[in-house]
Amino acid sequence: MERLEFEMFANEILSRLPTKCVARLRCVSKQWRYELSSHLFAIIHYCRMANNPYRKVIMLTKSSIDIHNLIGGKLDISSRKIISFPVDTHLSNLIILASQYGILLMCIQWRPNELILWNPTINQFLNLCDKKPKIFFDLRKDAVGIYMDSSNDLKILLLQRRKDDVIPRVYSRNTCEWKTLTFLKGADYASSLYWWSSGTLCNNVLYFPSPHYWTPAKSYTIAFDVESETFSKVSIPKCTDVIGRQTSFLKIRNTLHMFIVGKTPETNVKLYKFEDELWSEVSSFTNVKLFYSFDSWRNKLAENKGDTWSVQIDRCGIFEIQFGLKDFQYFHDAETFQGLYNVASYEETVVSPI
Repeated sequence: MERLEFEMFANEILSRLPTKCVARLRCVSKQWRYELSSHLFAIIHYCRMANNPYRKVIMLTKSSIDIHNLIGGKLDISSRKIISFPVDTHLSNLIILASQYGILLMCIQWRPNELILWNPTINQFLNLCDKKPKIFFDLRKDAVGIYMDSSNDLKILLLQRRKDDVIPRVYSRNTCEWKTLTFLKGADYASSLYWWSSGTLCNNVLYFPSPHYWTPAKSYTIAFDVESETFSKVSIPKCTDVIGRQTSFLKIRNTLHMFIVGKTPETNVKLYKFEDELWSEVSSFTNVKLFYSFDSWRNKLAENKGDTWSVQIDRCGIFEIQFGLKDFQYFHDAETFQGLYNVASYEETVVSPI
């Protein structure tokens, strides 16, 4: 009875405390550590913290891993904090693939066998590929996504493209095992002509941009329903002037959005949203600036007055979009930041990858 009462106290009272307070309370006693380290408590705490307007942004450079506060959609450069990565590797080898529930899915690109789940707040990590073949993950071909099913089981979806086949595999945190699913029949998405991006979770569906290099009409979005664990194909907005590709999606007010770059005749970036199975244009931006490298973009970051948004377009570089007050208010509710390999937003949570 005493344990049940403490569990209720933890789930109802302590779960409302900030993440750093919870981490300190774990040191009170063995019982406190046990209850505050449970997966159930972590999920309850995350759900309470999910609406917190104060998020973090992690930024990878060649020499450091920087953490910044994200307040009201604006990056606070003065809040910079440097942290270390728990796996021994050169920082230039790291790439952020996905971010969800306060957990980052990282790739060590010169050791493509390695996928690392990492919570930078509590500094716990898990190597997903310890016992897998050498080419378990291929950065050039494969795609990943993070989600949680109705039983609160944290899962990783890995889409492997091997020998003209797409092999979907799902890792379960509860069982610590991988299982293989069935992909769409008759699809040619394993072809090297497609370039996939990591999945974005929205309303229990993971969306994967799968643009075709040369033929925009062949570009689609692959949707994965996390409950039924089935795949479907979603068309992208019909644009005849596309010069870029689909980018990684973003969520705004729990609605899926995407950018498309075009030229008519000047370069423009269009924002679309996906509602009721249809795409509709939200805004079109012509005041854009192109950076050909991450370093050149980052050097200009301190000048950001909070009225820009950056998008990385495959093989085109980084587009910095400048918008007015109306668009800024719209982007204020975005649940992701930037969309660059070296940058990701996340919440501070106690959700453990282990």
